[in-house]
Amino acid sequence: MHPEHARLLAEVQRLGDPQPPGATGQNDSYGGSGRPYYLVSLPDRRALAKRLAAAHKRAPAADLMAVVESLFDGVSHEEKTLAAIVLRYSEPARRAVAPADVDRWLGKLNGWAEVDCLCQNLFTAADFARDWPAWKRLIERLSKSDDINKRRASLVLLVGPVHYVDDERFSDLAFEIIERVKGERAILITKAVSWLLRSLGDRHRDKVGVYLEANAATLPAIAVRETRVKLATGTKSGKSKRT
Repeated sequence: MHPEHARLLAEVQRLGDPQPPGATGQNDSYGGSGRPYYLVSLPDRRALAKRLAAAHKRAPAADLMAVVESLFDGVSHEEKTLAAIVLRYSEPARRAVAPADVDRWLGKLNGWAEVDCLCQNLFTAADFARDWPAWKRLIERLSKSDDINKRRASLVLLVGPVHYVDDERFSDLAFEIIERVKGERAILITKAVSWLLRSLGDRHRDKVGVYLEANAATLPAIAVRETRVKLATGTKSGKSKRT
């Protein structure tokens, strides 16, 4: 265990309320992580990660990456998610991440919260563009994995890029991955399919509409329903956004 990891874990234990695996529903929704859980709030985890990233601001990225690696090897839900949150607050460390690192780390994660912490809007369109062939190969490989967490990751990794950037490389791959996994009915996948389709609708509304109607019978029902509402109203719920 890296010394900084040990220090963070001590802070987690101080702030938290230790729970054995399965004792709380908070880490069991959408398939669960099945790990010990300290019930440390996300704001508290963010504060810990920010302080660590700030302390390593002038250090080589490799120094912080060593802490991240150690955290991903941790036992608890908080350690796993802290690893990804640290990357969120250190651009040099995030830029040092290669697709192979993401693949390796995903093999140590379980459940929607851990997967999404690493994959949701952490790696940007600009990050992908620096080595698109490698990221594309990773996402395609994840979508074919026997590990459902990796298949979810293949969808979630694209949610941010297709929302923020009108780039057909990202949108074409997103439709390809959706088509590959659309027959699955596990909630880890169905909710991610819906999420990615709704994100695609922000910049590719017409394409999403055509795809939805052509594939309504084979897509998850929740994805069809939520995407239709988003296309019609601009929101997932159908309620107007507050101004």
